[in-house]
Amino acid sequence: NDPKVRKNSFNKEKIDYEEHKKWFENKLNSDESHIFILKDEVPIGQIRIDIENQIGVIDYSVDKKYRGEGYGTKLLKLIIEKINNKNIEIKKLIGEVKYKNKASCKAFEKANFNKEEKDDYIKYYKYL
Repeated sequence: NDPKVRKNSFNKEKIDYEEHKKWFENKLNSDESHIFILKDEVPIGQIRIDIENQIGVIDYSVDKKYRGEGYGTKLLKLIIEKINNKNIEIKKLIGEVKYKNKASCKAFEKANFNKEEKDDYIKYYKYL
């Protein structure tokens, strides 16, 4: 429920903790979802891939203490390595980013994702 995360999310509603616990448990138990944590001494950020029809939809966030330090780009580059190392069958990765979310736009562009501008957001994609 970090205000900046909610602002940049497509769902702006505050997330109820009990609902989130159920959602998270379902993601952990799903073969179509893969969650990775980037950490040094402490957790820095997370990236999740939800797979449908061999398309992986990316969702990531960086802890507010570490924003602006290039970790978004690092997460996006590392997820490709993880997919290849774990033999996860994905043909294409996509991430949808609001135009106002300049940090995520930069991260996807620095990670060499292709860009498709839509009316309300930018769709970033990469074929694997």
